[in-house]
Amino acid sequence: MKSKHFQTLILLLIFVNFSNAQEKMYKIQFALHMGGVAEAESVADLYSTRDFLRVENKFMDKTVQISDFNKHKAYTLDYDNENYYEEELLSGKLTVTDTEDPISTADLQVEFITGESKSIAGYNCNKAIITLPIETEEGNPIIEVWYTKALPKMYWGEYGYLEKIPGAALSISAYEMGIQAFKVTASEINPSLFEIPADFELIEKAEEQFTFEPTQLDENRVSYFDENTGYIGISDEDGNQVTPAKYSIIQEYIAGYAVAVDSNNSYGLLNLEGKEVIPCQYEHLARTEDGPLLFSKNDQYGFMDTNAHIIIPALYSYAREFDNEHAIVTTKTGSGVIDRTGKIIIPTKFELIHEFQNGTAVISEEELYYLVDHQEKKLSAAFEFITNGGENLWLCMQNEKYGFIDLKGKPVTPIKYQYAAPFDSGLSLVSENGEDFFYIDHKGKFVQKMETE
Repeated sequence: MKSKHFQTLILLLIFVNFSNAQEKMYKIQFALHMGGVAEAESVADLYSTRDFLRVENKFMDKTVQISDFNKHKAYTLDYDNENYYEEELLSGKLTVTDTEDPISTADLQVEFITGESKSIAGYNCNKAIITLPIETEEGNPIIEVWYTKALPKMYWGEYGYLEKIPGAALSISAYEMGIQAFKVTASEINPSLFEIPADFELIEKAEEQFTFEPTQLDENRVSYFDENTGYIGISDEDGNQVTPAKYSIIQEYIAGYAVAVDSNNSYGLLNLEGKEVIPCQYEHLARTEDGPLLFSKNDQYGFMDTNAHIIIPALYSYAREFDNEHAIVTTKTGSGVIDRTGKIIIPTKFELIHEFQNGTAVISEEELYYLVDHQEKKLSAAFEFITNGGENLWLCMQNEKYGFIDLKGKPVTPIKYQYAAPFDSGLSLVSENGEDFFYIDHKGKFVQKMETE
């Protein structure tokens, strides 16, 4: 039962980073990230400076939090009732619903994963795993954090455990649910964002209680919480029960099917009538809009359709969901790429394949990144980092500067930017100094300055 509280807790975690430039304010927008699929809508907008942080939660409690790092105080504002309460910023503590006292970060186990990295909101991020010292029916809960050393770390309130992470957390998840930054923009500081309105009344902090906010899972399908069972189910918008409340997680429907996790932490698939078309008996299930289901059983991964017909047997020690027509898989011999029939496109012989697009893959060897083709030929020079740059380009980093190369590994822009976002609609947002942002085209030519709020 405790795992349910951790899953709810993770969805409430909002993470922040801030700039070294005191004269700038950075707005960081986060979206839900569930089952490997990112939502498009912001669930939290953060405004960060050297001395202050404002967190505008748009999910569940819809509160505003202001942190004053000089005074070591945190303020939670209720705009509906025009009041606020204050509390100390707790460094190195984690508050969990089922524990009387905050957990000290000294009791947290943090493992920093080498050889795994990805770009989040234009920043190269590394992976860390935090193990909570609490026993549940499924073992110790694990939190996955992706962080960047390019930005200083930040902590506030009950999330002081982030001080153990050597950088700014841009993604956090557990039980296939979490949040991830999708946009970072810079502007001049607006002091009013960090001030408490003069007519707000200071009140005592109310005793914390577990609250549940129904989620729209599909048209005429919403989640509900049963206080007696402590689990969630599905109802229609009139409140008529579609499924009993026996699940700890129900993801949003995709093309008429939703991944669900039962009380034993086993995965299954529900249709719109609430029937388990795939029983909850798998260690993992992940679904994309047009690809087959990724499943895991006995620590082996494979792919099936929504009728539980096996398309590709569970032959892999690890696999990712299909991205268009291809999926990255791992065997005892290494990582490779397969198509939807299971045919090997790139042999499973590389130490690690990070991404694949249009016939080229990003591999890493001894902490350096390269592009390779289906003939295993290296196409690019060695880089410190390579990730999808959008619109058939790769975003790469060398000497801590960013730029773009094409699918054949040839540079298309200079490698000179301190910040660079993937291309969208023919434009990439870049900055050479971390303060002045502007857009470039595919040839690296200046197009226009970024408009600030």
